[in-house]
Amino acid sequence: MSSHEPFWEPQLLKRAVLSDRSFSSTFTNMSDIKVPGFQSSEVFASIKSAFDALPADQKAKLLKQVNGIFEFVIKNDEGKEETFTVDLKKEGAVLKGKGPNKADAILSLKDADFIDLASGKLNGQKAFMSGKLKIRGQMMLATKLDTVFKQLAPAKAKL
Repeated sequence: MSSHEPFWEPQLLKRAVLSDRSFSSTFTNMSDIKVPGFQSSEVFASIKSAFDALPADQKAKLLKQVNGIFEFVIKNDEGKEETFTVDLKKEGAVLKGKGPNKADAILSLKDADFIDLASGKLNGQKAFMSGKLKIRGQMMLATKLDTVFKQLAPAKAKL
């Protein structure tokens, strides 16, 4: 084996990822959530860390309480979009990009508005009514986000 050849076979890894859904989601979870130019990615990283640190019984309670998959489409000041998924239904995961399971609610908003929403500075209903927040899918499920942010997001977004 020369020094420039990978020690693993890329196609073998690809087949393993595609054939084993649980491995695939675990592999995806290991990717870095933080994205340059998106302050919201810091909040998603904090939510992921907080969720991962919860004891198993508290994770199960939160999954049962929320029972939903949220997909966030965030647009930054440069007009670029990034997607983040918070799965509090099946796997209990926070991912950069779309998750392996279909989202129950898709929320679209600007990066700064997400920061304000997660920190409690922006009320979700007011954001929706003013057009700052767009929701596709189960609107009532989006009302449970307050619970998620209170339990998992930093108390005050320091961004």
